[in-house]
Amino acid sequence: MQKSQGSYEKVILTISALLTIGVAVYLVLLSRGFEESLAVTQAGVRNNLNPPNTPAMAEAIDTIKKKYAWLSPVRNGKPVPLNKSVLLVMKQGELFDLTLPEPLFRAPMTNVFVVGDKTKSPPEDQLPNLFSPNLAELDADDDGFTNLEEFNGKTDPRDPQKMPPLTDKLFLKQRISHDYIVKLVSGDGTTFQVQRLKPEPRMSKFVAINQGFGFEKGSERFKATSVEKKTIDHPTLGKKDVYVLKITDLSTNKEFEAVEGLDVNLADYEAEFEFRWKKRSTIPGVREGKTFQLPGLGKSFYILKLEETKAVIAPLIDGKPASETIEIKQG
Repeated sequence: MQKSQGSYEKVILTISALLTIGVAVYLVLLSRGFEESLAVTQAGVRNNLNPPNTPAMAEAIDTIKKKYAWLSPVRNGKPVPLNKSVLLVMKQGELFDLTLPEPLFRAPMTNVFVVGDKTKSPPEDQLPNLFSPNLAELDADDDGFTNLEEFNGKTDPRDPQKMPPLTDKLFLKQRISHDYIVKLVSGDGTTFQVQRLKPEPRMSKFVAINQGFGFEKGSERFKATSVEKKTIDHPTLGKKDVYVLKITDLSTNKEFEAVEGLDVNLADYEAEFEFRWKKRSTIPGVREGKTFQLPGLGKSFYILKLEETKAVIAPLIDGKPASETIEIKQG
């Protein structure tokens, strides 16, 4: 009897526990609006539906009906396939099509120069840093010449083996004059007094025709070859009869005229060059008629003529100046 009573109590406890759990679950769902979520939504009245957006529908239908002509853009006389891109760049509000020759994106360089010639085999790549505003001043192939210098020299800025002449990097820094001034002081038709005014000290020589002479001890740099009498317009004395003595400078084998009373400057000129390839190097003390080398390259040149603002040089071939001449400007 006691055993039956114990089993009955267990059943009562179990039922009570299940009821308690059920009530707890119901309360939780009720607090979360579970009841409202189960409510059936009433259908709206047909006349209360929002009207359709008629203008938008009409515009969409018109768009669908339109026929588009997909035409290939023409570049350099040829249509560009629609599956290929065209390089367009906006600069300061202006649109640049770099497949066309105009307008120039990086003037004065041409568009094909900066983006590369695609007709070549293999096609050329565009220059590095194409969109840099100082593209002209950059050196794409690191050969010591800027992109603009290669453009002007008609060389390839993508190949370090192809560059303008290295003499393009040579400049006349200054011309140094070593004055040598002589003057025909007087004469009697047979013997003439010739004076050296510069360099110091001043010295005089009495010279006869066909006689060699010099102002340094033991030297005969000059030779009087002939004389004549002329009437000249003297800068201070007006018209005047004077002797004109022809003299040969044996150091240069050049002849000059010494007019009585007037100075003659037989200046010897010296050039100071600067070579600006990859770094700056000075080439000092090169006289007209002498040779010099480009630093570190072993290329020799001969100075044919040295003027105040330029020098005319020629490359040495087998030790002799070539017929080709190069003008080096002051800079």
